Amino acid sequence: MSLPALLGWIFRLLLVVGGSFVMDRLFPAERWSWRIHDFIYQRLPPVPPDTQIVIVDIAQLGRADLARLLLKLGAAQPSFIGIDAVFHSYQASPEDTLWMQALCSVATRLPVCLVSTLDLSKPMDKAPKSPVSHSSFTRCVEQAFANLILQDSSVRLVREALIYTISEKDTALSLGARTALAINPRLRDTLFKLPAQLTIRYRGSFSHFYFLSGEEVLKSDLPLDWLRGRVLLLGVADPLRRTMEDIFFSPLEGEFCRRSMPDMYGVLIHANIAAMLAHKSFFENLSILWTGALIVFSYILLSVWGGMEAGLRRSFFIRLTQVALIWGAIELTLWLGKWGYWLSVEPLLWAILIGGEIEMWRAPCRRRLA
Repeated sequence: MSLPALLGWIFRLLLVVGGSFVMDRLFPAERWSWRIHDFIYQRLPPVPPDTQIVIVDIAQLGRADLARLLLKLGAAQPSFIGIDAVFHSYQASPEDTLWMQALCSVATRLPVCLVSTLDLSKPMDKAPKSPVSHSSFTRCVEQAFANLILQDSSVRLVREALIYTISEKDTALSLGARTALAINPRLRDTLFKLPAQLTIRYRGSFSHFYFLSGEEVLKSDLPLDWLRGRVLLLGVADPLRRTMEDIFFSPLEGEFCRRSMPDMYGVLIHANIAAMLAHKSFFENLSILWTGALIVFSYILLSVWGGMEAGLRRSFFIRLTQVALIWGAIELTLWLGKWGYWLSVEPLLWAILIGGEIEMWRAPCRRRLA
C-alpha cells in the first residue's frame, strides 16, 4: 500500500471512529442496548435460590396484624428486617400504637429498616433522603431509600438501580444496598467504589428466594427457627397477583412487545439488588478501549471489500459484511453478558453503519488494499 493510500485509509478510520461516538452522543440508541440486555437473560445459566434472603408477603395485613407478625418474626432472631411499605398517617388508635411499639421493640434487638424516598429537587445522584412514613414510626428504626429507576414511566420497566447517594450532609443507602450489607458487612469496604447507578443483574422472581406468606405465619404454628441469621424483606409480594400495588416490569419477562402483565414486585427487585451486591454478580462494564478495538477491526473488514473495483459484486460484499458485523456485534455482546461483562455496543453499531456507507460511496481503487 502506498503512503497516500495508507493516509487516506487512516483518515477514513478516524472519520468512522469520531463519527460513531458523535452519533452515539447526539442520538443515543439506548433501545438497541436494552433490547440486547433483555436477550441476555434468555441465555444466562440457571441460578440457585439465595438462601440468605427471605421475602415475606404483607399485602393483605392491617397494622395490628403487621405488629403481631413483626414480633413473631423478630423472635426468630433474623439478622436484619427491611420493610418495603409506607405508613404516611398516624392516629392514636390501638392498631397504630401496636405497630409503633412493635417497631421499637424489635429494633432494640436487631436492625429494622423502613423505606424512605429521595428529594428529587436535586440531581438523583446527590439527592438527600427523606422519610415517607410518619415520624412516630421512624423514630426507632433505620431508613433506606426505595426509589427505583424507571426506563419508561408509562410501562414501569426497571433495569437500573441507584445503589447510594452522597448528599451534602450524608451518604444514603438504598434498601437493596442496606440489605446486602446485612448479608455481607465486609461489602462496605468496596460498595462506594462501585458506580452509584448500576444495571441490575436479576437473579429471578419468587422461586429464587425463600418465601413466606405473612397471613400463613400468623394463622399457623410454622416453625421459624430457620430464620435465625437470615435477612427478611417485608412487602407486597403476592404470588397470586391479587394486587397490582408496587409491581413493575423486569427484563426477565421475555418478549418486550408481548408484555401485558407486570412481573416483579418492588420488594423482589430490592431482593435482586441485594443478592447482586452481596454475591458481587453485577455486570462489569468493559473499557471503551474494547469498543474502539472492535471498531478498528470492523472497518478493516469493510475496507477490504471497499478496495475492490466498482461493481455489483463490490456493493454486495460491503452490504453482506455490514450485516455480518452487526450480527456478530450483537452475538458478542450476548456472549459477554452471559459471563457478566457489559459491552457498550452502540458506538460499534454506528461505526459499522457509517463505515459501510463511506466504503460504498468512496472512489474504489483499481486493486484491493494490501
